[in-house]
Amino acid sequence: MSFKINFNTSAKAPAPSQSYYDTKARFQSILQDKLNVSQPSAAAVNSQSISSSAATVDFNDLTKVSGASAAMINQALEGTDMAGLGQAFVDAETKYGVNALFLTGLAAHESAFGSSRIAQSKQNLFGFQAYDASPFSSAKTFGTFEDGIDSVAQYLKTAYLTPGGKYYNGASIDAVNKRYATDQNWANAIKNLVQNMAGI
Repeated sequence: MSFKINFNTSAKAPAPSQSYYDTKARFQSILQDKLNVSQPSAAAVNSQSISSSAATVDFNDLTKVSGASAAMINQALEGTDMAGLGQAFVDAETKYGVNALFLTGLAAHESAFGSSRIAQSKQNLFGFQAYDASPFSSAKTFGTFEDGIDSVAQYLKTAYLTPGGKYYNGASIDAVNKRYATDQNWANAIKNLVQNMAGI
């Protein structure tokens, strides 16, 4: 099962950071060892569009509906600490209008697929409020992973993806990157994570 990825950004992405490579290696290990899925070919990884009729993510407008099903996302997350959360991502998209595939990629990137200390101890998949000076102590605690997905989706919609919002710079992933993460490779890393998931 796969979905279409639309990369229509005009700005050249910066070189990926080491954390991107670490996360990518973990994801590829999960694909190969736990899911028995081969690593996508270089041509597939570098393509601008992966065709599918099932779902889409447009990184120029994160408010566009993905069309992804909970089953599709669950398949991509099987064997990880985020397994079974597909419905929560789809519900957040329906409720707040934030693309479910972007939310899934964001959570996977920020939490190393739910395995990070913040995710495990605070049910916080997004590193939400984990400030650089005190990431663990400042990170918000949620009751469940699902609560965190709902809360962060709402916050992203209100603060980042709505004109007039506190951190609004546009609806693209690159616009969100300006204020959401100090890592300037953040947007590029998430794009690549979602593109890798498209090969499942």
